[in-house]
Amino acid sequence: MARILFVEDEKVVLDNLVRFFISRGHEAFGASTGPDALDLAHRVAPDVAVLDVMLHEGPAGPDAMDGYEVCRALRDSGFERPVIFLTARNSEQDKLVGFELGADDYVTKPFSLPELAARVQACLRRSGGAKNIFTFDEVVIDFDVNEIRHPDRVEKLSKRERDLLEFFLYNRHRILSREELLRKVWGYKAGIATRTVDTHVLTVRKKLGDDAAQPRFVETLHGVGYQFIAKGG
Repeated sequence: MARILFVEDEKVVLDNLVRFFISRGHEAFGASTGPDALDLAHRVAPDVAVLDVMLHEGPAGPDAMDGYEVCRALRDSGFERPVIFLTARNSEQDKLVGFELGADDYVTKPFSLPELAARVQACLRRSGGAKNIFTFDEVVIDFDVNEIRHPDRVEKLSKRERDLLEFFLYNRHRILSREELLRKVWGYKAGIATRTVDTHVLTVRKKLGDDAAQPRFVETLHGVGYQFIAKGG
């Protein structure tokens, strides 16, 4: 979907960021120091850079860089894609410094990964770097306007239907249990018994023009969960 560069000096946080965004279908790259981030940015040409403001590791002295300095160096090198800062500092002055350096958004720690994903996606949409239209033969899924277009009709998607369908697309060909869908799409905790997943899958199927007996999009794996199987994109 997109190439994302993460710059974060806490290894556990960096690894979680990279794994999460890869699981959503993106290419994700991680660096823990400013110089490594600049080298990686030159090599992979990311669509968006997510920078921790406070970088404590790396070389000391004149080569030490925090997130602001990484952003400045990226902009000076001609990098025009979105930059998002991650920071525990939430003062107006800190944000002004970041925006003056060319930041596109600020996410304050602690944050949830779905929130960060939404911020990344919004920046990519504004910059024209996100692919939000998917085509499967004659069916067009357009997340920019939350609709499914058929040759003879248009189906509008509710927010939850959009979230569910987007999660299927980001995890296509993965078997997704109802429990995982409840956690990742609805934000429910484990152990909640509900038919809401089945109800929403049924609605999305109808809007896709899918047939549960001979599925082209969403296959039911009885006793296991669901799998998005459509080819294209």
